[in-house]
Amino acid sequence: MFIKFPLLVTVVFLISCSTNTNIKTKNGFDTACAIFQKASLMKLSPQELGNYIADALDKMPPQRASEDVKQVYHALFNVSPKERYTLFKESAEITLKRSWDCHIMKKMYK
Repeated sequence: MFIKFPLLVTVVFLISCSTNTNIKTKNGFDTACAIFQKASLMKLSPQELGNYIADALDKMPPQRASEDVKQVYHALFNVSPKERYTLFKESAEITLKRSWDCHIMKKMYK
């Protein structure tokens, strides 16, 4: 819990400082969910799966909140795996200013 609050504050700060002005109907958080969905169908080891997701997120095309997603995703590895989805979801909702959920990501981080 001690690490989670400062990390959440840092993530919110990074999101609020984002200079991404490319607004499209798609957003980085939904694209990240699609990446997790595609990865869940692959027959990869946990290490390969993690590498695939990180690489796909790093190569994500510019869109609304794509830089935020990359920053949040890489910051997640400072918290326990069980807390990662909650932090990612909270960051998405703060950025998008609406409810957000990704069931496959939630399942992968149980």
